[in-house]
Amino acid sequence: MDIQFSVVIPLYNKEKYVAQTLKSVVGQTYQNFEIIVVNDCSTDNSLGVVQTIDDSRIKTIEHSKNKGLSASRNTGIKAAAHSFIAFLDADDHWDSSFLETISNLIKKYPKESVFATHYRENYRGKIILPKSKLPTRTKGKSLVINDFFKVNLGRLILTQSCIVVHKTVFEQIGYYDENVTFAEDIDFFVRCFHTYDLAYFNDVCHTQNVALIGSLTETSTKNKTYPALEKYQIEDDSQLKFVHFYLYCFCQKIKSEKRFEDMKTVRKEINPRFLNFTQRLLLLSPLFIYRPILIFKRFAKSLGFELSTY
Repeated sequence: MDIQFSVVIPLYNKEKYVAQTLKSVVGQTYQNFEIIVVNDCSTDNSLGVVQTIDDSRIKTIEHSKNKGLSASRNTGIKAAAHSFIAFLDADDHWDSSFLETISNLIKKYPKESVFATHYRENYRGKIILPKSKLPTRTKGKSLVINDFFKVNLGRLILTQSCIVVHKTVFEQIGYYDENVTFAEDIDFFVRCFHTYDLAYFNDVCHTQNVALIGSLTETSTKNKTYPALEKYQIEDDSQLKFVHFYLYCFCQKIKSEKRFEDMKTVRKEINPRFLNFTQRLLLLSPLFIYRPILIFKRFAKSLGFELSTY
């Protein structure tokens, strides 16, 4: 089975990181791929750094105006020469075995269309392994996850940089929503895993860098558009819990930015019966109570410990 990948890398002002990102792809043990870098009008030397890496498989596409992350991914998908689309953000990197691991998943589960592995987080130099709801007996093994939403309620077991999607998925459920400029991955996951299962390797093959300067986790979302998850007609209980959990997360993020009227608008869409007791309590807590919890959580994470405010 000849498996070829199109690796889509959206690029916007990542000159400090993109070289490591590209080298992690070029250095894969599995070498059947092309790389599509979509430069979304970077204002730094990101594109120049890309051009210093001598590999004929690297192709660059330049947007004439800044369109955002969703549009950059869509541009890469539509330009892809191969059926399996692998996504990698320009400040993350893969272990050398990532594509080989995914190719083995594809061979083992030929009827599946979405594939991923676990990941580690690099939080300001501290390596954190996100907690997983998967049974410990599946560690280092592959499996098909039929209820994505149940397993991912709380901490995601994948990121946008360790997922590979067959092109037919986008034909079925649509592309990334270009109107969404924050949490566009969550919007995609809701649509994708409503229809598809996930073939998954439960071990780390990818590093996600978080809390970088300019990253979405470190910047205000005041001018960002959140996905309107409440618009989806859902009957499945696990999926409803997932959607309302993320509406809760959005609400808390907006609260932390002191955008109280926007917070109230989002809060009206949340059905409390899909939240646990702690979430209901935190949802109604004033900022002067919630903010110290966030500060302590970030402090613990800087020491390499992950605490949940879920």
